[in-house]
Amino acid sequence: MELWPFPILARLQQKVDPVQDRHLFRPLDRAYDGNSTFWALPSPEPDLDHPFWDTVKQNLHDEPIQIAAVALAKEILRWEPDPKKIVFAAILRAGVPIADWLCRLLPGSSAAAISLFVGLGPDSAAIDAIGDLYPDRKLVFVDGWTGKGGVAREIRKWQADAKLAVLIDPWGWADFAGCREDLFCPTACFTGLATLGFSRTFTKDNGRNLYSAYRFPEKYHRKDLIRTWQNLCPGPPLSPVPAEPEKLHIAPFFQKTDLRLHTNEVCRALINAAPETLYFRAAPSSASSCYPLLHLLAERRGVPIKYDARFLRDLKTHAACTLKTDG
Repeated sequence: MELWPFPILARLQQKVDPVQDRHLFRPLDRAYDGNSTFWALPSPEPDLDHPFWDTVKQNLHDEPIQIAAVALAKEILRWEPDPKKIVFAAILRAGVPIADWLCRLLPGSSAAAISLFVGLGPDSAAIDAIGDLYPDRKLVFVDGWTGKGGVAREIRKWQADAKLAVLIDPWGWADFAGCREDLFCPTACFTGLATLGFSRTFTKDNGRNLYSAYRFPEKYHRKDLIRTWQNLCPGPPLSPVPAEPEKLHIAPFFQKTDLRLHTNEVCRALINAAPETLYFRAAPSSASSCYPLLHLLAERRGVPIKYDARFLRDLKTHAACTLKTDG
């Protein structure tokens, strides 16, 4: 059933249809309030139509993303020049496509997909399983982007010297990054329904076992998206790269705000949350050409858009949104 070429460390429960079995999923307007019971239900899954997925497929070829992936792989190689000594813990969900490319760029490395929740940290049972599978390898967590740094902080709480590699790191929270700007990655549109075959994971047994997930019917799978993404991996595979002078440590940026920030996080909100207003730093013509998928999602969700939001510059983001919550 696995759609990706590495193990998914989760307990797959019964098969459900998220379109019909909505009671098994969180409502769109439910927001995390610091209570870990929030993670007892998976986030909702939209049934996006074929024209939407065809548009995503057309936008997967993105040269800046390919350049960022190579830069990320080179950063990891400078840290550990032998990929056979590395295992990637791909954080579900955004880390999965990135880990897939990293394994192709760094032959000999391995990966497994695991869950991580803010307030609970990484799935400890999954971490133990990776240790059993790859006992002599260095563990590197992989995610798509860092957002406001919540995942990075959870990883460091779990283990202070644990490493995090992300494709896009606008606020500077990752150890390894391909890009330090708010670059949009089309895989932010990938849903569990279309590209994983199972739901967002959820907690059972107080975290004593692998986090759980509902399996989804095969009719929703979009294997063509996964194959297209894999075929676009930049090549050839990398070999050891020259060492660079040690970089000065720069403190991560942080600014408290209730806005959902960064283009990829905004995309996720447009998919499985309840955005109220979408903001772009750019003018309408520029934003429309740079972020067609965000515009398409906003149109389908009926989310109003405001442009020329210059205040976003101070937040180091090109897009943001407010969220409707149940209070």
